[in-house]
Formats: sequence, structure tokens, C-alpha cells
Amino acid sequence: MQNDAIAEEQDHLDRLHDVIRTQSDLEERRSELALRAFDGDDDSSFSERDALVAHHRQRMVELRSSSYGLLFGLLERETEERHHIGRIGLRDPESGDQLLLDWRAPASRPFYTATPLRPEGLRLRRRIGTAGRRVTEVHDEVLDTTLLSEDEPSGIGESGALLAALGRARTKHMADIVDTIQAEQDAIIRAPLPGTLLVQGGPGTGKTAVALHRAAYLLYEHRERLMRSVVLIVGPNSTFLDYISRVLPSLGETAVVLVTPATLVPGLDAHAEDSLDVAELKGQLRMADVVARAVRERQVPLDEAVTIRIAGDGPLRVTPGVLRRIKAGIERSGTPHNEAKLRFDRAVLTHLIGLEAKRDGFEPRTGEDADERRQELSEEPEVEELLDTMWPILDPAEVVDRLLTDAELLARVTPDHTDEERRLLLRAPADPDTTGETAWADRLTPGDIALVDEAAELIGEDQRPELERQRRAAYERRHDVEYARSVLEMIGDISIDDEAQDDDYLRSAQDLADRQTIEDDRSPAERAASDRTWVYGHVIIDEAQELTPMLLRAILRRGPNRSMTLVGDINQQSTSATRSSWQELLGPQLPRWTQELLTVNYRTPEQIMELADPVRLELDPESPAPVSIRRGEEEPVQLTVSPDELAATAVQAAVDAITAHVGIAGVIAPRPLVADIDALLADAGADRSRVWSGTARESKGLEFDSVVLVQPEQLGGSGRSALSLRYVALTRATQRLTVVDTPS
Repeated sequence: MQNDAIAEEQDHLDRLHDVIRTQSDLEERRSELALRAFDGDDDSSFSERDALVAHHRQRMVELRSSSYGLLFGLLERETEERHHIGRIGLRDPESGDQLLLDWRAPASRPFYTATPLRPEGLRLRRRIGTAGRRVTEVHDEVLDTTLLSEDEPSGIGESGALLAALGRARTKHMADIVDTIQAEQDAIIRAPLPGTLLVQGGPGTGKTAVALHRAAYLLYEHRERLMRSVVLIVGPNSTFLDYISRVLPSLGETAVVLVTPATLVPGLDAHAEDSLDVAELKGQLRMADVVARAVRERQVPLDEAVTIRIAGDGPLRVTPGVLRRIKAGIERSGTPHNEAKLRFDRAVLTHLIGLEAKRDGFEPRTGEDADERRQELSEEPEVEELLDTMWPILDPAEVVDRLLTDAELLARVTPDHTDEERRLLLRAPADPDTTGETAWADRLTPGDIALVDEAAELIGEDQRPELERQRRAAYERRHDVEYARSVLEMIGDISIDDEAQDDDYLRSAQDLADRQTIEDDRSPAERAASDRTWVYGHVIIDEAQELTPMLLRAILRRGPNRSMTLVGDINQQSTSATRSSWQELLGPQLPRWTQELLTVNYRTPEQIMELADPVRLELDPESPAPVSIRRGEEEPVQLTVSPDELAATAVQAAVDAITAHVGIAGVIAPRPLVADIDALLADAGADRSRVWSGTARESKGLEFDSVVLVQPEQLGGSGRSALSLRYVALTRATQRLTVVDTPS
């Protein structure tokens, strides 16, 4: 019977792949035809063409990316109706019959939630295992118990499929879990889009998997809205993003932007690292006022009158009072600093024109005459230098770097900070030998990026290049239209005699010119990734317990509608000793949210959790322990060595692990030991694609088949943060754990 069922599902899988190949080729041809067949006569036609091409390309990507693990289930209802479940929805192109239900479709939900006690209208659930395009196993679970004899089991499908998945060796990249989503996970994945959902879960409960599959579900359920507005996913570090990078593409979803706190601002990537104390200080909400004062310090710094000498004319004297009035008017308008540059310059130039008229005994110029004189004055070197000194164009990252490297400036803008806090915030300026306007780039830390985002919000964009581009484009368009008109007249041998003909040919010429214009054919996700001010349709934050108030403030700018999913474990928080509950962490800025719990530990075996449990209880005696679904085959190993043997012993344990077992090993150690461990791994010729090494903070969100943990009580931090880092490190292993320490 097993062989018959496998053969039956193999026939269906072959049919599905035939349909995918045919449909994928068809979508590719449709995309090419849409590009070639365009004959629109207005701007909206360009938009329609781009939308059509994007639709066909997206469907093509979805079809091709879903081939791996395409089919994984079947539902048989009490009505004997049968539905296959898979990564995407597919219909027979000729008959229109449903060949495959998308796992996110409402009709698929019983696959994840039905039980013998609540069969939800099902008679049978079949789980189908595949390898490539080959069906390897079939497990049937009978949910209608009236069909079973007294001694016949209801089925082994669910536990068998899940335990097999948990027992697989890890790779460098996280795999999706569409075939093994559990009921409590499914409820969170399918939760409504509006509002803020907080998912609290201990180690190994599948928080990240749930978050990513929720993104895929929301993009399916609200496709038209979220494909345009895009989903933002914030992960803890670049290693984590690389680890999860294949999950959503494997589910056919691309309308997603992935960032870390270090890359939240487009074009920046912070590589330096703050101590925990400094990161905590930079993350405090009062830093928003500090950044605002630092920006204001760069506006109209003159406190005495300035005399301007223009060749051939008498001097002009600008008083501080005039500048203060101009500045006050701009501040009342709320215009960001760089965007106010044009307004400030115009106000000062207008004042200079008035001074000229008063000096020369004429009436002040007005209208085009005044515009022309303002342009002339702005090109005078002394005037240009004065305007740029009084109201310079600012770079947000440079403003933050100057704030943190200039002791006198820092003292002026931090009246509420202590001397010790200022000492912690202050860092050394660039090496005098370092050249270049972006010398600050190598000093940026993830904590700086939220400050840069705050500065960017206050500073805004320099409008002058865009205005110049628009002026140049208008000129070039006029030139292109005139050229196109001459081409049309020459081709048609027609002279334009009357106004009506002129209008008709002008429109034709404009259309011909527009066809030559290079359109922005980037996808919404590509545009969002390069636009700091993009408003996302939904925001997902992983390791949300590591949010600082300033980072949350920056993220909320990107999701002001508060449609968000936050996943994390408050007991794994390592960056703060003052925000030990979700309410303390989120409450001031995000007071309303719904909380869901994940209670089952799918990753960490019982005996490893038993070793970690005392740390959890020390962090929070009231917190519920996630229940491990399995007991591992190996007990944790503890090795005691001398301090000078720590690195070598850890490396040998990691090499032994990847030699004896398939999968990935992780070596988690205090920062001072990581470089030594890396060097010894290189000397040992270890396959670095199978051995990861780093600190406990860097291991957040990752998992390994084997973990070698070095000096668990020396992983960094103090007090609660030290305990959290130890808890994180102890719970990364899926199979085996080796602890290497010195005598106590």
C-alpha cells in the first residue's frame, strides 16, 4: 500500500512540474510581449505596461522558485473531496481544475490544525516527503476515528514528519517549514494584518520561522497592497540575514527588504562595535534631543555683524538680528534643515537686495528683476561662502560623528548627561593622516545608525540637485520635442499650418520623446531599499528584545501605521539592564499590542535545556519554560582545561564534531578568544563552511547541530545582560553541546 501511495503521488508531482514548466515559459513570453507590444499614448500607459511586466515576472519567479519541495501534503474530506497542498496554487491550464492548493489558502489550514478530536471535516491527512522531484515517503493520518479498528493507530504522520525535519543536519541557510508548521505557529502566521502583534517565545520555539512565514502569508493574503508598499524585516546582524535569506525566495516572495540595525539607513553599514554601556546610552530616547541640538548648532553660527564686499559696489552689512529673524521663521515652518537651505538663501539674498537699494537710493527690485539679481548675487564668491557658512548643507552621518568626537560640542548639547556619560559617549576623532569626507564611515556603530536616522529626519534632503535636474530635464525635453516634431514633419512631409494640427503633432512629438526616456524599472522592494523615507505596509522585527528606544523610534518612522510583528524572548535580552519586560521596552512608544506565546521548543533537546534552565530561572523565576519536543541522543559534555588550552581544546572539539557528524558546528566564545580560535581553525584546515565562530551576541538567532561553548560565565556584559548572553549561548545547539571552561 505504501508503494502504491508513493506511485500515486509521484504521478501527481510529475504532472505539477509539467504545468510549472509550461506556465513559467508562458509567463516569460507574456512579459516579453508586453514590452514589445507597447503602443500607449500617455504616461498612464507606461505605468500599465510596467505593472503588467512586473506581474508576469513575479509569477515567473514564483513558479520557478517553488519547484523545490513543491508538494508536501494531501487532505481528504468527509465528502471524499481531495486537495493536494504545496508551496503555491496551481490549476490545470486546460480544465481549470485545482491541482495544488497554496499552503496559505484558507482551505489549506486544516492541514496544520486538524486533530482526531477536532478533525475539521477531514477524514485523512497525508504528509508527502520528497527529494528533488522524487516522492520518497508517504504518511497517512486518519482523523475520522470511526474508520479505524480498535487496535489500529490513528497515524504517525505528524510526529514522524516533524521529528524527521528536526533531525536533519543544519546548513548555512535556514530552511522553510511549510510542511511542518504546527497549530500554535499557524495561528500566529495567519493573524490579521492591522495592529501590532508581539510573539514571545523561548529558545527553539520557531520565532524566526514563524515571522518569515507570516511575511509570506501576509504577502499572499494582502498581495495588491503589500506588493506595492513592501514588507520590512529587521534582523539582529548580517550573519542572521544571510542565514534566513533563502526562506522567502523559496516561498516565491520578493516584495521584502531585509535590514539590520547597522544597515537601516540606506547607503550606510556600521562595522564598528560599542560596549554594552555605550550602546545603552546611545539607545536612550533623550538622545533625540541631543541630536536636535547638534543640528541647531550648525545653523547661523554668527553672533556679530558681517560685512560683504562685492566688486564694484560699496559694502553691505548683515546684522545678527536679521539672521535670527530669518532662522526663527524657518523653525516655525518646521522645514528640515537641508530643505530649508533654498528658503534661507533666498531670504538673505532678498535682504541684500534691500540693502543695495537703500545704499544706492533706489526702490527695492521686485519680480523677475529681483530674481535675476538674487541669481547674480548668489554667484558672487563672498556671498556664496557666507551663505554656506551660515546655513551649510549637512550630512547626517557627519553630524553624528562630529557630535561624538568633539568634546566641547558634546558638552554643550548634553546638559542632562553626567560627566561619566559624556566620557562614555565621546570617542577619538579620525587619525590626522586619514583623508576624505567619509573618514567617519569606519567608526560608525549600529548604535550610531539610529542617531543618524534621527539627524536625517531633522536635516532632510538637499533640494538643489533635484531642482537643477528638473531644470535640465525640462530643457532637454523641450529639445527632444522639437527634434521629434522635425522628424514627424520630415517623415510625413507635412507642414504645420494651424493651431489644431500643431497641438496634435506636439502631443505626438511629446510621446515620441517620452519613449526615449529611461524609466525607473526597479521593483517596489528595490526602490524601498534605497529610500530612507519609504513607508512599509508591514514591519517584522526579529530578536525584538534587543530594541533600544532610539532604534524603535527609527523603525516606527518606516511603519507609522503600527502594522507590525515583533518576535523575541525577553529573557534573551543582552543590551539593557533597565528594560526587563516588554511593557518597559515598548510601552513609551508602542503602548498597544497583542501578545501571543510560543510554548514548544523544537530545537533544543531536553538535556541541554536542563543545563540552561537554572540561568532562565535566575533571569525570571516566573517565566514559563518552553517544553522540548524531544530528548537528544547525546548528553552535554563538560571539559575543564587550563586557561592557555581553552582555544585549542575548543577547536579540537569543533573539528571532532564535524568529523563525526554531518551538519554545522558553532564555537561561541568570549571576544578576546575568537581571533585565537579562528587562527587555530585555519591551522587545522577546518572546513569553515561547516564551522562558525563568534561571540554570544553574534550567535543570536542562529542554530547549529553542535555547539562548543567556551567559558560561559565570561561571555560579556554584567548582571542581567551577562545572564542573558549565557542563556543564548547554551540554547543554540540542536543535537550536541560541549562546554569548555577553566577550573573554578
